[in-house]
Amino acid sequence: MMTHTKSTPKTSEILRYTTLCLPVSQPIKARFDELDSAWSRVISTLNASRHHDQDKGNVQTDLAVTLLTGFLGSGKTTILRHALERPEGLKIAAVVNDVGEIEVDAHLVAAETPSRISLANGCVCCALADDLSNQLETLARTGDYDVAIIEATGVADPISIAQAIHGTNGCRLDDIVAVADSRSLEEQLGNHHTASLLHRQLQAAHLVVLSKIDLVNADTRQTAHDLVAEAAPGSRILPVERGQIDVNVLCGAGDKGVSITNSENFSNFDVVSTVINPAGPWDPIHLGNALEQSDHQLLRAKGWFDDQHGNRYHLEVVGRRWSIEQSSDGPFQALVLIGLDQIDVDAAAAMLAGITKS
Repeated sequence: MMTHTKSTPKTSEILRYTTLCLPVSQPIKARFDELDSAWSRVISTLNASRHHDQDKGNVQTDLAVTLLTGFLGSGKTTILRHALERPEGLKIAAVVNDVGEIEVDAHLVAAETPSRISLANGCVCCALADDLSNQLETLARTGDYDVAIIEATGVADPISIAQAIHGTNGCRLDDIVAVADSRSLEEQLGNHHTASLLHRQLQAAHLVVLSKIDLVNADTRQTAHDLVAEAAPGSRILPVERGQIDVNVLCGAGDKGVSITNSENFSNFDVVSTVINPAGPWDPIHLGNALEQSDHQLLRAKGWFDDQHGNRYHLEVVGRRWSIEQSSDGPFQALVLIGLDQIDVDAAAAMLAGITKS
């Protein structure tokens, strides 16, 4: 499976940080509690707007912050890139959260922002919450931006991040947007390792974006829509192709702000990641065959590799799905592998090492 696309945009200066944390919740609640949670979310949004007007006066002076959440590989970076390439007059600051030691998503984002702030070696919903707040306050004080879009890592808790944003001086949490992969959602919700986090992300959102609908048939699209409606009653659902969503919709889903109460106890455990550097040389066809035939248990893999002739390719793996594209301006020759445990990651790395020797 190999496609040829236009080269990726030049990396711009953006905010970056890494994470190691995968939040998981208690067993999924009954439908009555889901409905109650959805109603509470609507009420808290209205209350947040009122309190914001009364306590802080002119809302326009605060930096609006949009939190983009969604599981690994759901399409968040594609949506962010589209917003930055078509800002519709908005001055947007981008905050990108990468899993692992190499910043793949950061190199895929094109932004028109002079700021470059790195938040590394921790999780933004845990150890780095204070750092995130400090950097957002710095952005707010400059007055150079209309909105900041935070692309949370696919394994971060959106509620914890939202609370950090909501308590940041000079900023207001404008909305939470969850991205759900229409191809993978049914499988992810059916997996006990990932289902509770998916519910957490969907139920926290004011808008759920169903991504990659151009890659599925009508039945799969309807199934994904129904799954979101069941998991997060009352949420707005917007199907999109190739990440194409109007930035005013993306950044206005919560209207005037939100107030999220963390009513559930979440425990955290580490997502295991490793970096293959240098990646390759691999024949793209041999690599594709190996991915197709192996029983690897990776959650995600991404990065760039070279073939035996020095040609560079971009690799994306989301569960059992993968794609290989030519990328002549790929910034480095390295891959990050992400899994639930070390055995799975080591097995995948060994599989790739076998291709190198073949």
